Amino acid sequence: MKTNLRGMLATMLATGLLAACSSDGGNNPGTDAGVTTDMGVTTDMGGTDGGATDAPRTDAPRTDAPRVDAGNPVAAACGAATDLSTRMPGADGAIHVMGDNTDGAAVEIGNLGSIAEGGCINAAMGGKGMVLVYRYTMRTAGTLTVSTANAGTDDAMFDTVVAILPTCTAAATPIACNDDIGTSAGATHRYHSRVTSRALTMGQSVFIVVGGYGASPKEASTGAFEMTVSEAPPIAIGMPCPVGAVCATGSICVGASGMNSGVCTADGTAPGAACRTAAPFCDGAFSCSVAAPSMASRGICRRTAAIGEACGPTATCASMGFCPNFLTSAPSGSDAGVAADAGAPMNARYCTLPSMESEPNNTPAAPQAPVTQTTIFRGAITPGTDVDCYSVTVPAGASLFAETTDANGTCNLGEGEDTVLRAYRQGSAMPIAENDDVAMGTLCSRLNSASTPALLRVAAGTYTFCVSPYAEMGAAGTPIPAYYLTIGVTAP
Repeated sequence: MKTNLRGMLATMLATGLLAACSSDGGNNPGTDAGVTTDMGVTTDMGGTDGGATDAPRTDAPRTDAPRVDAGNPVAAACGAATDLSTRMPGADGAIHVMGDNTDGAAVEIGNLGSIAEGGCINAAMGGKGMVLVYRYTMRTAGTLTVSTANAGTDDAMFDTVVAILPTCTAAATPIACNDDIGTSAGATHRYHSRVTSRALTMGQSVFIVVGGYGASPKEASTGAFEMTVSEAPPIAIGMPCPVGAVCATGSICVGASGMNSGVCTADGTAPGAACRTAAPFCDGAFSCSVAAPSMASRGICRRTAAIGEACGPTATCASMGFCPNFLTSAPSGSDAGVAADAGAPMNARYCTLPSMESEPNNTPAAPQAPVTQTTIFRGAITPGTDVDCYSVTVPAGASLFAETTDANGTCNLGEGEDTVLRAYRQGSAMPIAENDDVAMGTLCSRLNSASTPALLRVAAGTYTFCVSPYAEMGAAGTPIPAYYLTIGVTAP
């Protein structure tokens, strides 16, 4: 019975299929289309059986990666950041990470810039590329130190660059960054990097970027490295601090230099300490170096020094006194303390009462009456076409130096107040030397015998230095309400 039943069912099924095909007769295209679709299903099934269709589906997420790399390689590198937060420090208190940036991303992450522009790349041109990115979350409040100056870093070839960033973007301003630690840390690791952040809060996340120095990201140095990451609490107020140390909130390190430690000093309490951002800005007789201190521009507390007393970064001169930006003598009046090139900066500085400008002194042929020794002049240029000329008479073999500054011996003359300094021999209308800006972004001017041979061991006679405002061709310069000109003389 079972056998007969199966036979009957088979016969009925075959008969039904034949009837269906016969009834189509080619006159029902819609039904035929459905058959064609069924054939498509058969193709899908063949694909599934063979694996050909499944493979593209499995590969789909992977094919997205090249698209991200091509369109936004920075985001791709940041998205692949390795999280170091779960790793535990070793016996030395540091997390040790072994890496190799050979397969890193050929991008620059973080707006580091050159040292000359306030960044950390140790060259005027160059960048950071072939980067590896790490993410770290602070376990406690304190500073974070990251270093590649370790035994596992390729000493022979790998020139590293390290940055700690608040966010992982190409334009992120670094919390801290370093290109080369230099010879002071030992010749073995001079091209490796070490950097310490400012104080960070507990739970704060940062990105650590390790790359190689190069003219472009694709030409960056590559190699194996050993990176250490370690936390440290800020140094308490009143405790010793080395150069670059981070002191507890509300204090800074005062007095540190070279290998000598300073002391973490509370804001507003001593010369060199940061000003408070609310009055009183500084204690007692100290004054703040800025008129309105803020978190963006704190300024420092300074004592007031009388004429003849030592001055410098932590002391401002009283009344009309001026603190020169070069090596001066003791207040006896002798010029023996002026450096050999008449231009060594910021050492043994004493408050000096400047000589006042005396008009008319508008041309090299008709300068102010000559002096015979180092002299500081106070002048003004107004209107914008004014020129001030000062002369000095020296014996054969003397060397000369001249620079314009503000009253603090630095260059903060004011927005748009840009001096140009020229030197002349007596009787000549052609300058023997001139300077516009001391450095990029610095609008004061400087001429010295170290960089200007025409001022080194000069012939006996009278020389003139003229100060004028910088001006575009055909335009008048910006008036300068007050400037200081130092003319330095080194005896033969």
